[in-house]
Amino acid sequence: MKPEIIYTLPEALEQVNALQLQKADLSNSLTQERHVFSRIIQELTTENTALKEEKDQLRRWLSNEQERGIDKDRRITSLEETIAEMQTALASKTDEAQRKDWQLKELQEMLFGQRSEKFIPDAATTQTAIQQTLGEEFDKTEVEAIIEQTIASTITDTQTGTTSKTSRRKKRHKAHKGRRPIPTHLETETIVYDIAGDKTGMKPMGKKVSVYYEIIPGKLIRKEEHHLQYKSADGKIHCTPVQPRMIERGIVSNRLLAHLHSERFVYYMPYYRQQQRFERLTGVSFAASTIDHWEEVCYKKLKRLLKLLKKTIQTANYLKADETRLRYLHDEGQGKAANGWMWVFHAPEHKLVLFEFHPGRANDVPKEILKDFAGILQTDALSSYTAAFKENNKVTLMSCLAHIRRGFKKSQRQNKVLSDQVLVYFNIIYRIEAYAKRKHFTPDQRLALRQKYSKPFFDKIRSWLDEHKDKHVPDSLLAKAITYANNQWDKLNILFLNGRIDVDNNTTENAIRPITLFRKNSLFASNEHGGERAALFYSLVETCKLNGIDPFEYLNDVYNRLHDCSAAELIHLLPPNWKPTEARKTAM
Repeated sequence: MKPEIIYTLPEALEQVNALQLQKADLSNSLTQERHVFSRIIQELTTENTALKEEKDQLRRWLSNEQERGIDKDRRITSLEETIAEMQTALASKTDEAQRKDWQLKELQEMLFGQRSEKFIPDAATTQTAIQQTLGEEFDKTEVEAIIEQTIASTITDTQTGTTSKTSRRKKRHKAHKGRRPIPTHLETETIVYDIAGDKTGMKPMGKKVSVYYEIIPGKLIRKEEHHLQYKSADGKIHCTPVQPRMIERGIVSNRLLAHLHSERFVYYMPYYRQQQRFERLTGVSFAASTIDHWEEVCYKKLKRLLKLLKKTIQTANYLKADETRLRYLHDEGQGKAANGWMWVFHAPEHKLVLFEFHPGRANDVPKEILKDFAGILQTDALSSYTAAFKENNKVTLMSCLAHIRRGFKKSQRQNKVLSDQVLVYFNIIYRIEAYAKRKHFTPDQRLALRQKYSKPFFDKIRSWLDEHKDKHVPDSLLAKAITYANNQWDKLNILFLNGRIDVDNNTTENAIRPITLFRKNSLFASNEHGGERAALFYSLVETCKLNGIDPFEYLNDVYNRLHDCSAAELIHLLPPNWKPTEARKTAM
């Protein structure tokens, strides 16, 4: 577009004015536009600031939410860990509660239940076990009575065991066997009663006799011995010798000493109770220190007899050993009672029992006591015996079948079905052993009986143990019983090589029972030496019981003969070789 050409000044001025007006208008519009743009920029800036604040707020909210999410995850993880710990603690508490429940039941059985560990299986189960082991048609010519008695007794015992209450009317009537005969050795006092008044013209018609027992409790006699002295022409004094007593120049006789010691160690009557009884019934009182001194004197004089007993018991080829706790007071320190141990060694062949007190339970005790022993030693699974004789080829360690069975007897509370399966075999084995003992089998006969009839049941138990070795919770009673049996089973193989060996250690545990009653009545031994004194007397009295000898009569006779007994004659004072003085004089 071509610009318009201006030729005159007025037109130019007009054109200039018009342009100036346009310029002013443009300037105004530009100014207005600037204001508008500035307001727009200001509004946009305000909106941008608000958006930034909102963005920051959203960012902070998102960060907070993320932190809350992370915190929730942490809390969830923490709660999961807490739940896992609580579940573990609950399981532990449950197991602990079960163990305490089993311990409580075991304690209740110990206090109020039966002492016997006898297992009464079902008759059908017993018959099945016999047939599966010995076959459908097994040889009954030698052991028929065992099998028949086992089945018959299980039927009777099962019927008896299932009946919770019995009635006196339902019990089978047994005829009375009559009055028991009166022993002939008792002192008899005869009292004759006659009617008063004149008996003229009366004819005697025999007599009415009534016999009964009488007792004079707490009878104590004071004896005085007067030994008359004479002087001969040559100036010598003649007098009957004074009978020696254990307590020289003392006020106690040998018989009273034997009574005190047998009351304490046989009938579990502490000295202070005996002293109270004497004082209450007879008015005679002995000081406690005096009675203790009497025991100490007897202990010192009996030590050579105990030494001979130790030597004799080490010559045996077969020993049983066990130990039990006996608390004693320390000679040093605050006088608190500590645990000591009474070690027991039983020689079935010699019928001897040795008690040995020691403060510890380490392997040096049996190692020292049995340092000269060579043969079979039957014990439980105490590690002290294994450590003591691991390098001694002369001693063969053997386990106890009763200890193995005891674990399965305890596991019945957890798993009765599986425990009963193996207990049936134990029951049959013990029936066979009881049959051999009842028939007084010789060692060779008992060995042949075991090899023919007991060995298959031992093999059944071995197979059962291998089958269930790793199938149970390690901490359960059944798993513990299986582990214990597997560790000890190979040590029972000697039963099928020697018929003189017993299957268990029960006779030694029976000898330990008096120590339990001693703990109950006497609480503890005075000190370590007091435990040694108790061990000596228990060795003698328990050996007397084992040989069917009255401990009181034995101690009384030994106290009378010990003073002039030579070393060669001392062997005759051991209970297995002892004879009363009257019988000895008759034999001579």
